[in-house]
Amino acid sequence: MELQDYWVALRRCWTTWLGVAAAALLVALGIVLVTPPTYEATAQVFVASVDDSTSGSQFVNQRVTSYPQVADSRTVLAPVIDELGLSDSFSDLRKQVSAINPPDTSQIEIAVTDRDADRAAQIANAVAERFGTAVEELEQPGDGGSPVSLTVTNPATVPTSPVSPQPALLLPLGLVVGLALGAAAAVVRSRLDTRVHTEDDVRAAWGAGAEQLVVHAAPAGRALRAHRPTTSLARQLEPMAEHRLVRVVALSPSDDDPAAAAAVVDQVAAELTAWEVPVEVLRPAAAPSADATGRVGVQFRVGSPLASLREWRRTTQDHAGVVLVVAPGRTDRADLHELRAILDAAGVPVLSVVLQAAPRRRAATVPPSAPLAAPASVPVQLIRARTPAPRDPVPASRA
Repeated sequence: MELQDYWVALRRCWTTWLGVAAAALLVALGIVLVTPPTYEATAQVFVASVDDSTSGSQFVNQRVTSYPQVADSRTVLAPVIDELGLSDSFSDLRKQVSAINPPDTSQIEIAVTDRDADRAAQIANAVAERFGTAVEELEQPGDGGSPVSLTVTNPATVPTSPVSPQPALLLPLGLVVGLALGAAAAVVRSRLDTRVHTEDDVRAAWGAGAEQLVVHAAPAGRALRAHRPTTSLARQLEPMAEHRLVRVVALSPSDDDPAAAAAVVDQVAAELTAWEVPVEVLRPAAAPSADATGRVGVQFRVGSPLASLREWRRTTQDHAGVVLVVAPGRTDRADLHELRAILDAAGVPVLSVVLQAAPRRRAATVPPSAPLAAPASVPVQLIRARTPAPRDPVPASRA
């Protein structure tokens, strides 16, 4: 897939994309609300050499990197538990204590985390004091004083804000992760989607001969009336109806929503009427007049894909062909391919495919058996606009 394909997938499945992102953001928010706050207090211990000579400084630099391992040892923590009267076990307290030696320094930073801010500061100061004593005792030879001296230079203070959870970090992280997962889900859903959305989808579902198929679809980003699919279809039929009566059957590949084909017929009829082209719309049950000699214009009928081959041959034997109305996002590729096979078997030519969204369902709809224009018992009646509609630029065939 190219970059443009990914963008199309995200636009097509934007609900999945944003839905997963919103879910991830809610999970991050839930973690922030559910997780109890944890505070961290830090004390700094400075390590100095008792010997002012160069060898004393070198000794400290060599040994100071190993001192953080003493901070969470039993030698340090056991006396702290007894001194403060803590109920924590040695292993529990050890998980709360950490120590580091910042690079190129002679300092040891001892950090203690706890759900109580005051308690974290008390433990950090107690560990720092006991840590200095323990290191001096460990470095002290059997017959002399300790070569190093440890001093608590910055006692721990009571922290005012928790170190976890961090809403400023978790919420943006949750949103970023959600957008990434949502984008992946949208791309996968788009790849698994078998519905028709674009002109390329129509041609892919059509199969052999798709390059000769006429597809009327609105260009991306264009909303001008002159570029509507129904206007393009009207321009296709207008020159055909100059010298004869053109009979067209409009139908959707799926019979679930016949209103899509009926809506296209109504819009094209209005376009042709505005151009002073005679138009007749027959209800599905009405039979076209047998004699079309000397007549011109366009005669529409809304058909059903469930009709039998015999019915198709009888209905379309004197018709110019069929116009397929495909609703983007609602018509399955298999339905379009199957209808193409039926029409090929019946020998019915396909004039074009109109890719247009189906109209929204309304509370009051015309029953399928009701006439779309005039009753069948009334002679042929042309649909005319009572007031001239704004006329589009005249097609080249009428110039």
